[in-house]
Formats: sequence, C-alpha cells, structure tokens
Amino acid sequence: MKKFKNYINILVILISLFVSLLLVEIGMRFAKIEYPMFQTHDFHRGFSLRPHASGWYTNEGKAYVKINSEGLRDSEHKKNNFDNNFRIAILGDSFAEARSVPVEKTFWSLMQDKLNSCVKFNDKKVEVINFGVTEYGATQQLLTLRQHVWDYKPDIILLAFFSANDVTDNSKVLSNKKYRPFFIYENNNLIIDNSFRQSSPYLLLKSSIVQTVIKLSDYSRIVQLSKEIYLNKRFKRKKYGKKIGNNKKSYISSGIGTHQIYTPPTEKNWIEAWNITESIIKMMNKEIKEKDAKFITVTLSNSTQVHPNSDFRKSFIEKFENIDLFYPDKRIKKLGDKEEFLVINLAEKMKNYAEENQVFFHGFDNTVMGEGHWNVNGHKFASEIISEKLCKSELFNN
Repeated sequence: MKKFKNYINILVILISLFVSLLLVEIGMRFAKIEYPMFQTHDFHRGFSLRPHASGWYTNEGKAYVKINSEGLRDSEHKKNNFDNNFRIAILGDSFAEARSVPVEKTFWSLMQDKLNSCVKFNDKKVEVINFGVTEYGATQQLLTLRQHVWDYKPDIILLAFFSANDVTDNSKVLSNKKYRPFFIYENNNLIIDNSFRQSSPYLLLKSSIVQTVIKLSDYSRIVQLSKEIYLNKRFKRKKYGKKIGNNKKSYISSGIGTHQIYTPPTEKNWIEAWNITESIIKMMNKEIKEKDAKFITVTLSNSTQVHPNSDFRKSFIEKFENIDLFYPDKRIKKLGDKEEFLVINLAEKMKNYAEENQVFFHGFDNTVMGEGHWNVNGHKFASEIISEKLCKSELFNN
C-alpha cells in the first residue's frame, strides 16, 4: 500500500511538472518569446546556416528569418539556371544575412528589384542569391564560393566587405571565434588550417546531444530559452567584444571596430591579418576570372564612419592619433585597382547623406541608434548606391 502511495505521489509530481511546463510553453508562445537556432556545424566552414530553420529574430531589430533548403537566408533558387537569368551571388557576413530586417528590405533584395529596371540588364532577368552568413570571414566566404556558389552558375560574385571585423575574422590570432578554418602562413606559404575540427565548441555543436537539442528547439520555446541561457553564459561576447592588444580603448563591436582598423598596421598580428585578408580576396578574384565571371567588392559602412553627428565622429578620431575612418575602404579600393576588379565604397557617400539629413543607418529602436547593423534606412541607401554603380559600370557591357 505504501509503495502504491509513493507511485501516486510520483505520478502527481510528474503530471504537475508537465502541466507547469506546458503552461510556460503556452505563455512563451502567447508572449511571442523565442530564440530560434539558425546555425549548425559545418565540416568545411566550421558553422553554417541550418536548412529549414526559421523564427523571429528580435535581439536587434525585428524580422522573421527563414533559411531555405540549401542553408541560405533567401528564397529557393534552382541550381541549374534554365531560365538563363543574370545571376549575382552575394558573399558576406551578418550584414548580408541581415537577420535584423525583413528579407524584402535587405540591400540585396532591393538591389535585385532596382537592377531589373536597369536598361543594361533588360534582355535578362536579374536574380540575386544571398550566401551571407553571420560571423563569416573571408576564408569561409572563399570556401562557400568553391563549394556552393558555383553550383548556381553566377555571372557576378559580390563580396560585401565589413571592415570593422572582417580583417580580424581572417586572423587566427585576432579572431574571437576559433571554431572556423583560417589561412595561416607556414614556411612563407599560405595554407588552410582546419584545426577547428578538434576545438571544443565545434565538437560540442556537432555532438548528438546538441543536435538533438537543436531539433527539439524547433518545437519547444522552453528548449530555446534554455539553449540561449547556456550559450550566453558560455560563449557570448561582451557588448564591445574582445579587447585587442593592451590599449583599453581598442575594442570591436558590430559597428565600431578597433581603432587599429583605421590606420596602416604596425603590429605584426595586424600586418599579417591584412596580408591574409588581401591574399584571400586576390584568390577569389583569380578563381572568379577563371570561371569567366565578374568580381565586385563592396566595402560596407561601420557605424562610426556614418554617424550623423560630426562631433561624435570627431571625438572618436581625437581619442587616437593619425587615424582615417576611411582607411580600410581606400585600401580595398587600391587593391581592386591593382588586381582589376570593381570596388564600390559606400561609407563616405552614406556619411554625407546621414549628416545632411540627420538619419541613422545603423541601430534600432530596441538597441541603440547609431550602433550595430544596418537598419532599413541603411539597407535601402546601400542598395541604391550599389545598383547605380552596377547599372553604369562598363564591366558588364560585354
């Protein structure tokens, strides 16, 4: 009899727990609280977008994010270009994936609409395909080009270069995300380093336990919340990211960057990071030319570069000596001129417009205006500049 009562008590506890969890789950859904998992492990690139993942992203801005069957934040695209469309493939990081804004308001989606009105492309329909993945560096973008982009037979490859962290993301020393491949120098030769496959974050992400949690998170907001708490505790960077070097004022965020990005490098790690970055871009250009396609690099804006308040920019510059907010843009433009590929610099034009019209291109109502990623205004203005340049460019006359 006593055993029976114990079983009843255990059953009551289990039912109570189940009902409580069910009520929490219903409450979270009613309150629209969710933390979808968009990424998974990738053998070649460390991590990638998870096919068919979806959900509301509200950490910065608000947008419904849906990943297609091929792991792209985009609609479905046929790999075989039977319609003979003029295809533009976008390579980039979080500015290209653009979780913070609705997909139809991203620069690449707006660019597609604008280019379809361009006389130069009137004989063909322009189709833009987005391969951007949050936190990707140029190494992962090159691997994406090699392993995925060519399947779609693009005519143009557009690299969206974000200087605030793209240079550091290409350095195994300076990057704060180690579970990714890097190019490194070995005996003065640039080789790929895949040691990330033995790193604890990568092994954890690919483990059967975490993969099960990820699958469960598609159906449970409680699992999503538990996952978010764990990841924030173990992996999440502080607001201003990882300090670089000994200077307390040297930091990285999603829009500000370290002050060292705005000046010719003098430290060994920074000299190497820039050399690796430029070498990868040159490899991209060479491979794209060999495929008889066109290569374009678009240097995006950092929030400091285009802040509408000139005093804000001035105070940032005065903290350091001899910095040029547009140094990385000019450096990539110089590389493009030397290697004969088109470079479109956005920041100076965006700065001029932002100051004249007192508009923020970075930031959201639920974060801080003037910091972080492009908002709808940023994507719209960037799409206009890029589309105008492409429509007028002589590179595509033949």
